[in-house]
Order: sequence, then C-alpha cells, then structure tokens
Amino acid sequence: MRVKRFVAPTMQEAMIKVKLDMGKEAVIIHTRKFKEGGFLGLFAREMVEVTAAVEDKLTQAPANEKRAEKTNNLTPAPVAATSAEITGQDNQEAAENLAVQRELAEMRSLMEKMSEQIELSQKIDSYPPILQKYYQNMVTNDIDDRLAKKLVKAIYTNLTPEELGEEEKVCATLQKNLEKILKKAKPITFTSGTKTKQTIALVGPTGVGKTTTIAKLAATFSIVDKRKVALITADTYRIAAVEQLKTFGDIIGVPVDVVYTPQELKKAVQRHSDKDLILIDSAGRSHKNGLQMSELKGFLEAANPSDIFLVLSSTTKSKDLLEIVESYSDVSVSRLIFTKLDETSSYGAILNVVSKSKKALSYVTVGQSVPDDIEVANSAQLANLMMRER
Repeated sequence: MRVKRFVAPTMQEAMIKVKLDMGKEAVIIHTRKFKEGGFLGLFAREMVEVTAAVEDKLTQAPANEKRAEKTNNLTPAPVAATSAEITGQDNQEAAENLAVQRELAEMRSLMEKMSEQIELSQKIDSYPPILQKYYQNMVTNDIDDRLAKKLVKAIYTNLTPEELGEEEKVCATLQKNLEKILKKAKPITFTSGTKTKQTIALVGPTGVGKTTTIAKLAATFSIVDKRKVALITADTYRIAAVEQLKTFGDIIGVPVDVVYTPQELKKAVQRHSDKDLILIDSAGRSHKNGLQMSELKGFLEAANPSDIFLVLSSTTKSKDLLEIVESYSDVSVSRLIFTKLDETSSYGAILNVVSKSKKALSYVTVGQSVPDDIEVANSAQLANLMMRER
C-alpha cells in the first residue's frame, strides 16, 4: 500500500491532487486543517492536509510495457492510417476526455460538499466570544444555522486577530456581508423622459396582504409619482376584496377592472395600453394545490406581465416560505415583496429566502395605512435588524 500526504489551500484542491496522483481508487485516511507561515502566530494562512492511501497493483504491467509487448506481436502496419481509423481514434480520444471531465466535475462537487461539511462542523465555541455572540443573535433572529455559521466563518477567516478583538470592526463586517446577500432592492422604476410602460402582477398565498399591497403601490405611483395607473383584479374568490379595490380606485381616481378568465384579463391589459403602469391582483393560491397553481399560470400567460412579484408574509415560518417560493418557480417570479414587518420581531427568514431563491427584494410593508406603510426594501436596515440582540 502506498500512503502519501497532500497539502493545499482548500479541501477541493487537495482532493484533486489525490485524484491526479493516486487515481479514483485512493482512500482518504485522515484530513486536518492547520495554519502555515505568518509571524509570531499572526497572518498565518489556513491550509488543508489530506492523507490518502492506495493499493499497489503489482500484478499489472506498466502501460508502456504492455504497449511495447502489443507492438512487438503485431504485423507491420501501413505507413498511413485510413481516414476511418483516424476518425475512430479522434472519437475515442474525445470520449475519454469527456469521461475525465465528468469525473472531475463529480469529484469537484463532492469535494465542495465535503469542504463545506468540514467547515460547518467546527464548533461555534471555538470562535472568539464576539463571533459567538453575533452567531447567537443571527440564529435567534431565525437565520438558518448553516448560513449563520458560514457568515461567522467568513469573518473569522478574513479578519486579523487584532480586528477580531474590535467589536465595531466585527459588527461592520457582518453588516456588510448580510447586505451583500440581500443585495440592492429592485423596485418598480421609470426612466425619466421615457414612455416605458409596465405591467406588474402580484402573486402569492392567501392572507399575505396582496390586495392592500397593490393598493399602496397604485396610490404611490398615481398620487405621488403622477403616473397613469390601472388596476385589474382576478381575485374573484373574495367579493369583499373586489369591492375594497373598487372603492379605493374611486377614491384615488384609478380605473379598476374585474376579470374572471384569462381571455378577459388579456383584453383588459390591451384596453389599458395607454397607461404607464398596470397592476394585476391575483387570487391567493395554496402552494400545495396543483390545480390552483395551474390556473394562476394560465392567467399570467394571458397577461404577459413585464414582472411578477411574489408577495410573502414575514410572519410565515422560514421552512414554509422556502416551500412557497419553490412552488412558484414555474411562473417566472422575478422579485419579492415582504409584508407585515410590523407584526414580527425576527427577520432572518427574509435572508434565508433571498439567499436560497436568488430573487431580488423590491418592497416591504410595515402596516395597513395606504399608501404610507410601504417602503423600498433597505438592505442596510434589514441587516441591522437581523444581527441585533433580542
């Protein structure tokens, strides 16, 4: 048996070295992390060591010996190979290269998972107290445990020991990393001086406040921004919601159309082609009801909106939110609106959803008042709420 030690900056690179040197039959005996270089323990670089072993294949002759033996037993070959033989050799080489690339891709994926598991297995109590504090704050605020550990790990890796002793520096770094995940909000915008028209559809489960949210948006763009706005509602399951929107439309001078079929919705959108902004309110759908989701898809295809906003309640559990987002993946959701921030004291679920879905935040709502209680999502404010002590 041949045993060898491999050292690299990351687990992935170390495993690639193992594969290239020993082949896929190699067995990992031991892995560890250590720090290398630096001065007096400072500025050392973290490295990964992997010890691997492989059985010696003494019974197999070296490849060049086999090739020589095979060549000696063959009759003299023609001076030039035929085009069919050359093509066959090229195809074989291409197939072998493709197979190697697939193996490397599979190995890379496996190594990334292994590396992530090793990193996350590090106990939180091994970090400085200040990092333990912010980790606990994040978990208490419902940020996913794995995501919280990654954030803490990033700070521990990138800050010097002196900086880790400065709470202000740690706090600022965590704030920056949270904002990086949340990204800059993408609200509804109009370029000054252009006549760009937009059709926006709001979708989401029942009870999240879609109708109130669409009323707030209509008021903001018609009264504050002086845009020509039209409202269309397909939420005919709730008579009260239709009447509420009609009354509100009369108050602010915005037309409200009620549609019952995808064909009626298509005609309503065409009828309001002179408007700057068309806002479509859809019926609340259970993300577990396949028939309702299929019906919603039919309405959206007829409307052909420029953007689809998924409305979610910040009071919903993180696991349920992720299931809802996944169930709406077939309707091309582009942005997220979170409602009822005034009804919760933990905001980590927002980070979990944005991180997992890669969808941009647009707005948050903080009360029932129209149009005041709606704001463009502010990543700095949200990050601050997610890391504070409760």
